[in-house]
Amino acid sequence: MKLKWKNRQLYLRNSRTRIPFRYGSACMTVSPQAILDVEIEVDGVVVHGFSGDCLPPSWFDKDPSKDFRQQVDEMLAACCQACDEFRDTFSTSERFFPGWLHVYHHQQERGSSQQWPALLTSFGVSMVERAVMDAICRAKRMPFGDAVRENLFGIDAGLVHQCLSSHSPGDWLPRESRTSLYARHTVGLGDPLTDDEVEADVAVDGFPRSLQAYVSRHGQQYFKIKVSNRLQHDIERLTRIAEIVQTYRGDKYHVTLDGNEQYKTIGDLIQLIEKIASSEKLATFWKNTLLIEQPLARAVALDESLAADLHQLPGQKPVIIDESDGTLDSFTRAVQCG
Repeated sequence: MKLKWKNRQLYLRNSRTRIPFRYGSACMTVSPQAILDVEIEVDGVVVHGFSGDCLPPSWFDKDPSKDFRQQVDEMLAACCQACDEFRDTFSTSERFFPGWLHVYHHQQERGSSQQWPALLTSFGVSMVERAVMDAICRAKRMPFGDAVRENLFGIDAGLVHQCLSSHSPGDWLPRESRTSLYARHTVGLGDPLTDDEVEADVAVDGFPRSLQAYVSRHGQQYFKIKVSNRLQHDIERLTRIAEIVQTYRGDKYHVTLDGNEQYKTIGDLIQLIEKIASSEKLATFWKNTLLIEQPLARAVALDESLAADLHQLPGQKPVIIDESDGTLDSFTRAVQCG
């Protein structure tokens, strides 16, 4: 299967959040939604593919000297530059995966020269790759899951990680795609926990606003809870969250804790874990905690000198990366660090 680039359109749609969303050092109340429409030729068939994403403040790039407008401009520039690189690479018919890999490496070099975080550069590439993969699926009239299982995209994992050279994507997937999944409810740093914390002057739209209202109405089982590296405040808030969830779910729920890079040292993180693990009121909560997400700032998270400390974290909860996942070798580096 070969592709040829034809055209693209990048659209923006402004949006407002129902509830101010606080995460890390940011509070999101407005955010553009980017929608990318690509037109490509797949084995002689011209088809459109689409992708979309939120352009959030202070997530891809946490440089405090950049205001939100500059951040949005750079997110859009990352998308447009990736489009241009796809256009040049696929100006004649080429196979998808080798062409994509060329675009990825070239864009990382370009982003580095512009002093962009690797995560921002990869975001631009991912916007285009998603739209192109959508177009391929439409051209072949094949659901995405089947396309991956049959390796319609020609993914050669060994070109990225040599140890995977004998594998194809279908080796890691079930024969059939899931027909249902659990929604994970995010509890932001500023979200109202109980109904009496909801501001009286907010517009009434019939949907829940507090954590209490969500759990009592919909019975969520999975929660992603933001923590702020304010130890006492976090412990008090987590205790209240546990009380609310356990009122409606008993012990039948699961939690992930999201640090959003707020912890500068392993010591700060250990203090949080020890406080949670030693609290009788948080015993069920901690037992049901599945993992801790990106607690450390990306500047230090993949520092090999921290590996021994990460392996010694109390509580034996997995730690995963998010904002540090900027390049193709991020996963292997993270595993090596613990």
